[in-house]
Amino acid sequence: MAEASEDKTIRKYLHALTNYEWSYRHSVFYDDHSESIHLLNDMVAFKQALRRKHPEQPFLIRIQLLNRQKKPQAYLMIMTTMEVSDLQEIAENSFSSLTNIMGEKVRPEKLEAIETRISSQKPHNLQRFFKKPQVRRWTILNKEKLPSIQK
Repeated sequence: MAEASEDKTIRKYLHALTNYEWSYRHSVFYDDHSESIHLLNDMVAFKQALRRKHPEQPFLIRIQLLNRQKKPQAYLMIMTTMEVSDLQEIAENSFSSLTNIMGEKVRPEKLEAIETRISSQKPHNLQRFFKKPQVRRWTILNKEKLPSIQK
């Protein structure tokens, strides 16, 4: 039986999440949740700036939805190998509206919890939220800089 597209996306994302070393997580939210409908357009310039300013650092970027006050909000979850101190500045220069940035060191237990949630829950319906027929849910920037986990 052929693998469903949704299952393939989850499998490939989980492979990227679990087979490489990620030690820091950043989240990029729009200050006004209703502006998050513009995420697909705004993140193009954001990813270009991130790649240009930090060519030595890999990034695993995933679009997610959060229900905030019973209204969905799109945001970016970014896994990387170290803190990005100028992320707020990059976002301010790339996004069409004000953004909030959160960051934290990621412990192995947290990565396991993320993996469990993603593998057990149905993915958010990004097509419905963005009103587009197809949405790329995740990407890796600077893939050649990824450190594999030593097993």
